Amino acid sequence: MTERPNRSQKAEIIMPDQYADRRAEPRFACDDRGALLFLSTRQIVPCRIMDQSASGARVSLAAIGDLPAQMWLIDLDQNTVRCGTAAWAMPNRMGLKFSFVASLKPGEARPAKVPQEVYDAWKRLTDQKDPPDQADDDVVYFD
Repeated sequence: MTERPNRSQKAEIIMPDQYADRRAEPRFACDDRGALLFLSTRQIVPCRIMDQSASGARVSLAAIGDLPAQMWLIDLDQNTVRCGTAAWAMPNRMGLKFSFVASLKPGEARPAKVPQEVYDAWKRLTDQKDPPDQADDDVVYFD
């Protein structure tokens, strides 16, 4: 007769705080100002970015209503925009999984892959002004 293995020796007990640390890449704690932009409804929801990595983030916000399939996270302190989906959601917190990340630089043109609405929202939220039109001094007008 074969001996049955003791199940308690094979099972690994994982506490909730250990589960969060089992991500493919580490997340770094931060306290950045952010906003979620839902393009489908044009809604902007202020949030705090609690931790983040290249592929995801955890945010806190006042309340979560209906979530669209895709959303943009605008990091106002790091000047980045990220497109992603909700990985999980609780009443005041949400985990995001990113599929696209871009850096934005004040005074520079919009990156080609960043939708105009996302770029315009970033400019409004960070008080970026369009550069004034510069007169072309090399132009001569004849009547």
